[in-house]
Amino acid sequence: MAIPVIDFSKLEGRERAETLARIANGCQEWGFFQLVNHGIPVELLERVKKVCSECYRLRAEGFKASKPVQLLNKLVEEEGDAADAERLDNVDWEDVFLLQDDNEWPANPPEFRETMKEYREELRKLAEKVMEVMDENLGFEKGSIRSSFSGNGE
Repeated sequence: MAIPVIDFSKLEGRERAETLARIANGCQEWGFFQLVNHGIPVELLERVKKVCSECYRLRAEGFKASKPVQLLNKLVEEEGDAADAERLDNVDWEDVFLLQDDNEWPANPPEFRETMKEYREELRKLAEKVMEVMDENLGFEKGSIRSSFSGNGE
């Protein structure tokens, strides 16, 4: 059994009914699905990957150079053994970005903010289309699901 992969572009053609049924099945049977041909430009997706990789690389460098990590490394070198140092190197440091407030974007790389704003807008448009499809599949009035999330239909 494979995760449903749905060609979103087929909603605009003769295969609309079949595509709607596949989306409904993905929601009912799996709880999710993968969209392809969703309209987000490949060039933008590549830029997102590039700026995110660079941003995480820069953050990792800054993290390793931070005073607390340097002190921890020094303590392990002075008090610990090789096994301690190896465990420290293999710690799964969790790193997460929450891009909810326009005032809190990382400054580097410089193109990060604009790329992610563009990507966020494309995701918003896609989410609206997916919600409209779900409205249609459920027999709801267009905009019902969107209104449930925003509280005012916007």
